[in-house]
Amino acid sequence: MRTLPLFLILISFACITNAAGQNKKVYTWTDSNGTIHYSDRSVQGKDSEVLSQSDNNNNVSTLAPKANQWQQDYQKNKKDNAKKQKQLDEKTKQKETYCKQIKKRLAIFSQGGRIYNASENGDRTFYSDNDIAKEMKQLQSKLKKKCR
Repeated sequence: MRTLPLFLILISFACITNAAGQNKKVYTWTDSNGTIHYSDRSVQGKDSEVLSQSDNNNNVSTLAPKANQWQQDYQKNKKDNAKKQKQLDEKTKQKETYCKQIKKRLAIFSQGGRIYNASENGDRTFYSDNDIAKEMKQLQSKLKKKCR
């Protein structure tokens, strides 16, 4: 029993909102005092103009203005900044890799013992104590200049 009145109220509400949505014409006119009036009905004896929304586009979001120049500039700057940040990250990564290699090589020379270079055919050329000292000095200099 209770569902029937609720159902009728729901149906009547749907009909009213549907009918309200059908009338898309808005009339505007200016009276003798210069006041602008808006109405959903035309007024007799007044020179009224019809304002209406296009029937094929009921999407509110498309009624918003297109992107302004500042929005386009903002998007461009955002992309440029992202690109610069990516390049900076790559340079930082390369620098970290370079510094790790120098530190690793310096650690090898600091351990002492016999250090050598191997040629392509497998021959070994051993560093003298003076060569080891020179190499360590050069590596420490590179480490101070480029890795701090």
